[in-house]
Amino acid sequence: MGKIYSVTVDNHASHSAYFMVFQSDPTQWAPNALSLAWFAKYSNPGQNARTRFEWTTDTGFSWAETGELQPGIQFAPAETCEPSGGSNRISLDCEDGIYRFANPSWGADPARFYLAETANIPARSQACVGVTMSGSTVYAVQARPNQNLAFSPRPRYFIAYGDYQQGDVIDVSTINNPLELSFPAGVHALTTTLHADGSWTRPISLARANEQRLRLLSI
Repeated sequence: MGKIYSVTVDNHASHSAYFMVFQSDPTQWAPNALSLAWFAKYSNPGQNARTRFEWTTDTGFSWAETGELQPGIQFAPAETCEPSGGSNRISLDCEDGIYRFANPSWGADPARFYLAETANIPARSQACVGVTMSGSTVYAVQARPNQNLAFSPRPRYFIAYGDYQQGDVIDVSTINNPLELSFPAGVHALTTTLHADGSWTRPISLARANEQRLRLLSI
């Protein structure tokens, strides 16, 4: 398991909704890929209302029978595969209408992750393939025969507040007021606050936030 990253959010919003963490550049996975609601948690605002997300950058693949991939639908993985033993390549096959991951192996570049879709994938496939991080799907794209995909993890993290469920396929251009979660070198835990007017406090390290809390308690 890789390093654990986290964000803690104090909820001072004017209404209850979902905090949703996502990544915003699906084209690094494939030209027609879309982002998903990577993680989502429901939250009621209040003085001590706090929501925490944590994840690693461990990367893998998933597939789901979704029909046509478009914003608004749900991606519910039927199978996931996280490379092990140094392998970084997997194939998606389809036999008698049954999809499955098969043939784990080693791709050319150990820093990348490879997904090969065999000739058995239907031309008008109802399945989609996804890339996962920390066990949850980040991006998805329609499965196609003889499609070869490669992924180089360069995550940029964002958080938003609204009507989202984990696994929702989203159009990142329509997300209202997302906040980027930038982790400075050596920092793996951030904290921020969502205010009643919809604005966010600039994220700071959890260590600095804890120092501030201790100073307030000592007054």
